[in-house]
Amino acid sequence: MVSKTFLSAAALFTLAFAQNNKGGNNGGNQNAGNQGNGGNNNAADSTTLSQNAIQSGSFSDGSQGLGAEDGQAASLTSQNNFINECAGKTLTNGLQITDGSCNGIPMGNIPAKNQMISSIITFPQNGDSVPAQQDFTISVQTQNLEAGSFTNADATYYAAPQTLNGQGQVIGHTHVTVQDLGNSLNPSQPPDPTQFAFFKGINDAGNGKGLLSADVAGGLPAGNYRLCTMTSASNHQPVLMPVAQRGSQDDCTKFTVTNGGGNNNAGNNANANAGQNANANAGQNAQKGQQGQQAQQGQGQQKQNGQRTRRLATDKRSRLARIATRDFVA
Repeated sequence: MVSKTFLSAAALFTLAFAQNNKGGNNGGNQNAGNQGNGGNNNAADSTTLSQNAIQSGSFSDGSQGLGAEDGQAASLTSQNNFINECAGKTLTNGLQITDGSCNGIPMGNIPAKNQMISSIITFPQNGDSVPAQQDFTISVQTQNLEAGSFTNADATYYAAPQTLNGQGQVIGHTHVTVQDLGNSLNPSQPPDPTQFAFFKGINDAGNGKGLLSADVAGGLPAGNYRLCTMTSASNHQPVLMPVAQRGSQDDCTKFTVTNGGGNNNAGNNANANAGQNANANAGQNAQKGQQGQQAQQGQGQQKQNGQRTRRLATDKRSRLARIATRDFVA
């Protein structure tokens, strides 16, 4: 439990801060100040936890009350927002520590549900084939991400909270990572996360409408690959969304790289279409030929029928003439 002395001191500090700043920043204004001024206000710089920042949701392990169900894991609890969670441990300290570390930086500002991030890879698409060892460009369309904010990953990794822009959208960037899947596009074992064939953090704003791209200079060797996006806040941490049940903020596709060049699917489609067209034309020509033959046959039959009709008419006139002559003579 937080001691009364600590709470009293925190309360006095908060009151003094509010008076000195004529009401200070509160709620969204603090967020705006942190984003616009780099957190240069007294509350942000204090080494004491402000009383109005204590989150009572961490007091309980979640086993009782709202949403409690059998089989759920009990949450860790804290009366002081876990402010000393990393005491005595290896601190992340803005570094990418490969042996593991503890990061005490708050998660930060979380967008509203209607500002959640979504991504779709537009090239290469699932099942596409690209030529081996040739340049190509990966493209991804994002939504509700203010892209182009990319801090020094060697010195400020996970070193600041997630922030939002004036529209409530996450400020950050995305990455694309390509991994070799071996002999199959559908392996039964996941690829080694420490290995990748291509990786790129996209640190620009793209076309300003969410479309981002990364050039793969020199292309890739022939093989089967998985391409995924990894959307991050400015300091490279995975973006945080407001609700658990949602669509993914990232996308993955699988594609092949082949020797000989060209998009196999496009080629197959072209060949298929050409074949279909050829077959269709052949069929049409055959039909036309049959129709022509039938027409010729019909014309021939009509001609023969006409000749027969004329012969019958001539014979009939001859018979009538003979009959008339006999009657006259008689």
